[in-house]
Amino acid sequence: MIKIAVYKGTPTKDGRTWYFRVYKKDPFGKNHQYSSDKYKTKTEAKEQEALFILKRDNPIHKYFILVAKDYFKWLSETRKESTVYTYKNDYKCHIEPFFQNMYIDSVNVQNVRDWAEYVSKKNISVKYKNKLYGILKGIFDFGIRNYGLTSNPVSLFGRFQVKNEDVVKDKNKLRYITYEDFNKYISVIDDITWKTFFIFLYYTGMRKGEVQALRIKDIDFAKNEIIVDKTLSVHTDKNYKITNTKNKLNRVVKMSNVLINQLNEYLEYLKNKYSDYNENWFLFGCTRFLPQTTIDRYKKYYFKKYNEEHKDKIQEITIHEFRHSHVSLLVNEYLKKCNETRSKIDTFKFFVMTGNRLGHTVEIMQKVYLVLFPTVQDEVIDLLNNL
Repeated sequence: MIKIAVYKGTPTKDGRTWYFRVYKKDPFGKNHQYSSDKYKTKTEAKEQEALFILKRDNPIHKYFILVAKDYFKWLSETRKESTVYTYKNDYKCHIEPFFQNMYIDSVNVQNVRDWAEYVSKKNISVKYKNKLYGILKGIFDFGIRNYGLTSNPVSLFGRFQVKNEDVVKDKNKLRYITYEDFNKYISVIDDITWKTFFIFLYYTGMRKGEVQALRIKDIDFAKNEIIVDKTLSVHTDKNYKITNTKNKLNRVVKMSNVLINQLNEYLEYLKNKYSDYNENWFLFGCTRFLPQTTIDRYKKYYFKKYNEEHKDKIQEITIHEFRHSHVSLLVNEYLKKCNETRSKIDTFKFFVMTGNRLGHTVEIMQKVYLVLFPTVQDEVIDLLNNL
């Protein structure tokens, strides 16, 4: 027989007070006691208590949501906090509402098909639906490894598919802002911090989290280099963590003259404005990183400002699409140089150079950005015309 109860004890240094205690008799009738780790809230302690019971009782006939909670606990030990946070939000919005009253061992392929129809009624992309598919599949895979499930109905159902009749134009496969439109966009930004921030995104192609995590001391003006060795993982605007880069590879990003001049002007502005200027500050935000919500708000504001003041409208892009825009800029300049020098276009060489700059493999660069290069049909026709 086992008895479990939740208690409030002496707080730890970080404020955790709640824990559960287990009383159990062994086969010889001797009592044993086990006390769990402490948790910040009574609710969290009760959830962990439920997981404890879940693991020791019937390993199969359990509510789906309890196994899912245990899955995310395991995931937090193997993935970045920002990734787990995002997955949990996706799960809460699109998976838990459908499966919350089901036992995990009773879920079959038809249930998954019904869920797929439920998700398909929402205005979300196939790419995002397949992200949800991956989360749901991961929960059942975890159930197979830990709770005695014998099959994964999600795997049997399969991924979401794009309809073959859907025509996707090249311009919609990869969105970016042209050099001309970027200069129009920058022309209406009247704040030096935001002007520098968006110039920085456009001329480096760095990931948003990498830019948020940068310190002033990471800019080496002697070598005209940016040291990229970390990224910022965010839970909320007040809760963040500095971790290694997305692919755990450090790299150096060379700066162009435009970016060097803009950064010098910006840092001079900071030195004049703040008497306690410190190179340990975040490059953007100073004593506190720039929150995602603030970045999005100002990005949207300046696109709207340009379009309201000018007849030649420019398309608003996402923060990540500034990264695509940087590659588009490099492709255009590379093609121009090849044309001027009458050199052969070597896409492999180009992707090796830019992949190192962006922190991507050549294979990823080719998969994402090959569409930016002109077709090789002319060379094929030349071969046929020589017959």
